[in-house]
Amino acid sequence: MTTIRMGTLAGLAALILGSSAGAANITPIKTVTANGYTFLNFDGPTPNTGGTTIDGISNNGTVVGFTTAANGNLTNFTANPGTGTSATILNINNSTAAMANGINSTGTIVGFDGNNNGFSLVNGTASPLIGGGYTPAMAFGINDKGMIVGQYTTGASTPGFLLNGVALTTIDAPTGSKSDIVNAQGINNNGLIVGFYLGNDGQDHGFTASTSSASSGHITGLTVLDPTIPNVPGEPGATFVFSQILGVNDSGLAVGYYGDSTTSQHGFLYNTITGKYTFLDDPNAAFHNGVEVTQITGITNSGEITGFYTDGNGVAHGFVAFAAVPEPGSMLLLGIGVILGVGYTRRRAGRTSAS
Repeated sequence: MTTIRMGTLAGLAALILGSSAGAANITPIKTVTANGYTFLNFDGPTPNTGGTTIDGISNNGTVVGFTTAANGNLTNFTANPGTGTSATILNINNSTAAMANGINSTGTIVGFDGNNNGFSLVNGTASPLIGGGYTPAMAFGINDKGMIVGQYTTGASTPGFLLNGVALTTIDAPTGSKSDIVNAQGINNNGLIVGFYLGNDGQDHGFTASTSSASSGHITGLTVLDPTIPNVPGEPGATFVFSQILGVNDSGLAVGYYGDSTTSQHGFLYNTITGKYTFLDDPNAAFHNGVEVTQITGITNSGEITGFYTDGNGVAHGFVAFAAVPEPGSMLLLGIGVILGVGYTRRRAGRTSAS
């Protein structure tokens, strides 16, 4: 995404998800330590001509995502790169367009079923999430209590949603936003929701929300201040364009990425308590036609992060990264309290209005 995580529950993913489909393997690419993190880079099971997209991670280190074949077909899978190379292929109603987006510690997976609805996958059986005319819909995240977040359609609007059992709560854009395009991407076990919405400037911006603020079936998001982006080598004069927050752990540490005026994308960690950003790219990310990409898509309670990056050919590869043991006198970057190919707009369908 070499074994470096200590005390993980090796084999838990295989135990829970083994009936989902078939056994397979991920392919390690390179392990590299930089900026206070050790990155394990890998490719998902074949076919993966179009690259590997990792969408989320559970608190026990199991990642979920998909590979893309040359014909555009998607192969969804889970793996635990910190404990080995074994992977499990997921069968989501035999769909080659389905996308697995989120996973929790019990092994429940959520995503888009390829047929205009969100799904939850439990013990190999995929079930639709939302009916009643609220489609297209897609699920993006699930916490260990089984609360699911995503986006659904009602008329011309596409707000976010929180699904807690059978209770559906609408997540609205922050006050002052003229659009009703909201992507709720992640939720932690304390009920903190993160995601992004379409701003009045026509660009995406991060938000947070809390399940405790629900009233009359609605939750209103709170705007997250956009990052002041750093100077990036190879991108002189680049300016901020948009940001998307994609996951959050129980300590309130969120992850995501921003897009700049060169159309490159760079990962970040965001502390929802202090409001501080820390910027972090996979060291193997490389420019292709002037564009490089790192998206950090998930984070565990232990601080392990996951996501994907693109190489010099514009092909995506997955990663997991762990805070590295610092050399004497050095400092950890995470002292913060902080579809595929060139032209990424979002790893998950539903960026803005279902692009």
